[in-house]
Amino acid sequence: MRNVTSKLDTMATIRKREGFEGQIMYVIPRPMLKKFAQHVLIHQLIATDIGWYPKARYHYRERPSGAPEHILILCIDGQGWCEIDGKREVVDANQALVIPRNTPHIYGASDDAPWSIHWAHFMGTVSDYFPHLLPDGVYTMAVAPDTIEVLERLFHECYGAFLGSFAWQRMVHVTQTLHCLLGNLFFNNSLFSPILRTSQSRNLDRTLDYLSDNLDQPLSLQDMADQANLSKSHFSRVFKDQIGFSPTDYFIHLKVQHAAMLLSFTDKTVREISFEVGYQDPYYFSRVFKNIIGLSPTDFRKHSE
Repeated sequence: MRNVTSKLDTMATIRKREGFEGQIMYVIPRPMLKKFAQHVLIHQLIATDIGWYPKARYHYRERPSGAPEHILILCIDGQGWCEIDGKREVVDANQALVIPRNTPHIYGASDDAPWSIHWAHFMGTVSDYFPHLLPDGVYTMAVAPDTIEVLERLFHECYGAFLGSFAWQRMVHVTQTLHCLLGNLFFNNSLFSPILRTSQSRNLDRTLDYLSDNLDQPLSLQDMADQANLSKSHFSRVFKDQIGFSPTDYFIHLKVQHAAMLLSFTDKTVREISFEVGYQDPYYFSRVFKNIIGLSPTDFRKHSE
């Protein structure tokens, strides 16, 4: 029993916030952040701190009041853990941990297989959007291997941009790279779908497939709602919240997108294409197409040649 207690006491004193062999860490001076926050190309998304901790044995952070920025931790190897809202959760390799700003938390590396992590703190006018793509009470997400490769490259691009100075040109570069990084994590990651946020919206992925498979049909809002097993009003609210378009507008855009592809890559007539995307009146189809694309189907085909 004395050995176990001794080991725990030793680990408690060894806990480290940072300082790992081979680490990379950049902390943007706070006075500079205030200046950068006024720049038109930076204010939307700002990396305030960023780094790489390989095999971060004894890594441990506790923030009773949370951090003023959102935190992203990408585990590449080994294992760690986090504790939020009294719930402790393991963070494995090929997982990301996303902690919203001002959220009390504790996290650390596994004792037996300490994690290797890329991490970033970020803020900005659009920064709140990303953590809220996760369901309520969920802070970890799986990351597909091909996405991991992309994210690692983008993290290293950020590290390289900061070499030497925090000049505003480099900060612009990092901001745009961070946009790309978060875009890949949330929207180009086959193991995560931002659509599946609530139990009421879990039918939306099937609805999107249903719409894509029925472009030749004049589906009504009621048809779509029935497929999702929701009332029309509820379906419309959930769809618009998750997709950004009303169901009817989204369906029309799908039809026009498919029509544009047919105009570009086939010799089908405008009339034939109109029928193929569910419009029995080619003249009405042409008006819808021009309203969205800005060109008539005939002019669009000429510009595509």
